[in-house]
Amino acid sequence: MPAITRKTKIDASAFYDTEENPKQLIHLLHHHICKTGELEKLILDYEYGKGKIENIGILKDSLVSDHNLKGKFKAEYQISEFSMCAAIDYTDDHAMDIDFAVDKDTNELILTGETRYERSDEL
Repeated sequence: MPAITRKTKIDASAFYDTEENPKQLIHLLHHHICKTGELEKLILDYEYGKGKIENIGILKDSLVSDHNLKGKFKAEYQISEFSMCAAIDYTDDHAMDIDFAVDKDTNELILTGETRYERSDEL
């Protein structure tokens, strides 16, 4: 099974001046990852049908990047479900490792989540 990947257009020229300032680079990456909404879409694609996804964010101090604008971080989120008829009421904490890359040539932010395994029963 392939990993779920999301791409979005960004202004990659903003990253040109950050190569010498790692803190500024991390701050700018955090801003773009959260602003585009692609992180939420990636998690929704991965967790489809498991309940309501909420409180999506980047785990503090987990965002790391190299000078080629590639790196990784850990996303944290909650899945909750409520059904009065079925007596279901729960909220679970979840986390996912995400790889990212900024492509300066195509002005894209690329997020790649974990591989989603699907059940393949023999019928």
